[in-house]
Amino acid sequence: MTVLREHPTDETTRMPVRSRAFEWTAGILGVLAAAVGAWMYFVPSDWFLGGLAEGWFLGVFIGAGVLLAIAFGVAANRAFALDHGWTGETVTWTVLSLLALAAAVVFTVIWIV
Repeated sequence: MTVLREHPTDETTRMPVRSRAFEWTAGILGVLAAAVGAWMYFVPSDWFLGGLAEGWFLGVFIGAGVLLAIAFGVAANRAFALDHGWTGETVTWTVLSLLALAAAVVFTVIWIV
């Protein structure tokens, strides 16, 4: 007859916290892109790069929306993994991600039309 030995195991209830460098970088770049897009929207046409401002602000707004959607989505994924469910923080990050993605889609449609 053999005896099975029970090995002690370490129980981990939470995932190890990873660095938030990616989501902070994407979020800051998204906010900066939105600020540049807003600035380009109000640039006078007699400025030496005024010709670029006619349509480029829409492209910058699209890029900003995509970057912010990625940053908020990564934050929502992290909150969901750490909390093991749909908490208020997870829902907030998810809603912000969907709003940023919806804004990017709206600006894409405006640019196409």
